[in-house]
Amino acid sequence: MADNDFKALLASPDVRRFVLAGFVGRMQMSMLGIATILLVTSATGSYALAGAVGATILVSQAFAAPRIGRLGDRYGQGRVLRPVVLLHALGLAGIMAGVATGAVWLLFLSAVCAGLAFPPLGPMVRARWTALVGGTPQLKTAFSVEGAIDEVIYIVGPVLATMLAAALHPAAGFVAGLVLTVAGGLAYAAMRRTEPPLATEHRREPSLLRVSGLRLVLVFGLALGVILGSVEISMVAFTEDLGRPALAGPFVAALSVGSLVTGLLYGSRQWTAPLAQRFLACSACLAVGLLPLVVTTGLPLMALSAFVAGAAIAPTLIVMYEIVETLVPAARSSEGFAWVQSALVIGLAAGVSLSGQVTDALDGHHAFRVTAAAGAVALVMAALYVRLGQGVRRAEAVLVK
Repeated sequence: MADNDFKALLASPDVRRFVLAGFVGRMQMSMLGIATILLVTSATGSYALAGAVGATILVSQAFAAPRIGRLGDRYGQGRVLRPVVLLHALGLAGIMAGVATGAVWLLFLSAVCAGLAFPPLGPMVRARWTALVGGTPQLKTAFSVEGAIDEVIYIVGPVLATMLAAALHPAAGFVAGLVLTVAGGLAYAAMRRTEPPLATEHRREPSLLRVSGLRLVLVFGLALGVILGSVEISMVAFTEDLGRPALAGPFVAALSVGSLVTGLLYGSRQWTAPLAQRFLACSACLAVGLLPLVVTTGLPLMALSAFVAGAAIAPTLIVMYEIVETLVPAARSSEGFAWVQSALVIGLAAGVSLSGQVTDALDGHHAFRVTAAAGAVALVMAALYVRLGQGVRRAEAVLVK
């Protein structure tokens, strides 16, 4: 039955094409961070500078993504995406020029450009799915497909960027990410037949942040971003502390594999429990699933702990996007999903920073406490969402002047 669900969803050639283009265009999102570090440190030797450039991209991206999503809802995804992709490529080219010339000012100016024009392909693809199958059980399956694609991206991307940099040139992974984004982004922008309908209202509309339920979900997304950002750097620090840094990659891969497996399982089932209950149940599983990372001290059990932690992540992400779909108007779904992406990105940056500080002050294993604490915060936010019950309304009931 599960195979039939996925086959039916992907039966249309137009659907398969936009899914493939979205996959190619999003590959860079898992490559850019490590590719930037490899590129900048190869020329300057400064991890602090490399981290600052990467953080600049993330913060700029978080600021701009909802606004680009809103423009996409209003004027069409393809029409907005084409100049955004080209500006992003220009920013990435500027970063390479800044590294080559040693111009720090150009590095940061280009990082701002690359971040502000980061193509929000993930939110746009999910908005396209919402327009096609929103309000049906197929949407859960569609979000499961996208969650699985994200996991594959995060398994393959960092390895690809690192291998290219090691085998060819420190800039090779960076250039590969640029090429994939331009190719996938422009191909996706050209696919007009599956594009969501334009928002009919072009006047200045109230912010989606007026929706109380969405605000809770965004705080939840922020906590989830802290989890994703802290767990990877904690894993690297943990393996380095034990003298086995080469195991960091496989352990992070185990995290992604666990998430991939449960994401597909979640999407293949027909659920009868209400969405809010599933949200709370997945959040509870996430909070509990992160605890083994805190208590595991040996290498053999860490791979299993990473798999368990990852297994709790994908269903939680999927149900979070399902919640957002119920809260925001269909005509503003790109914007709504882009707000979630911004929350995740900000949390990601915060998680990396907090775990890095804990690692410097104590050690890598203690940094997993940041991950577990973020899981507890996510569970509290989910419980508050369920507690509000009927007080959480769709945006149409709130965004009325």
